[in-house]
Amino acid sequence: MKQAVIAAFVVVVLAAPAQAQSTCLQIGRIWSWKALNSRTLIVEDQLYHNYKVALEGFCPALPFKLSLGFKSNSGNNGLDCLHRGDEVISHDVGIPYTCPIMSITPYTPPRAGQPAPVDAR
Repeated sequence: MKQAVIAAFVVVVLAAPAQAQSTCLQIGRIWSWKALNSRTLIVEDQLYHNYKVALEGFCPALPFKLSLGFKSNSGNNGLDCLHRGDEVISHDVGIPYTCPIMSITPYTPPRAGQPAPVDAR
């Protein structure tokens, strides 16, 4: 019996790292962002995790915005994770623009001295 319990424990411990970790960019933990172009943001949270946020369509003048808003369609709690379909909101002279999020993926910035990756778009 002891061997069966130990074997089950070993299987569970070894299988845990193999499970995919979900990407969770919480709205309340967004610390900074940088627009690579009018369709891509690099967002950093308070834990220094970086995420590449791809937007659907074209968001006008996104690289020149001083502030952005993030809206989750699942609620308005600061602990909500952003998902596909949530929105990035920017304002231009009285006109709000909403840019739907297409994907959020973990991002590793290039090290100093390395060329930046070329965006496929």
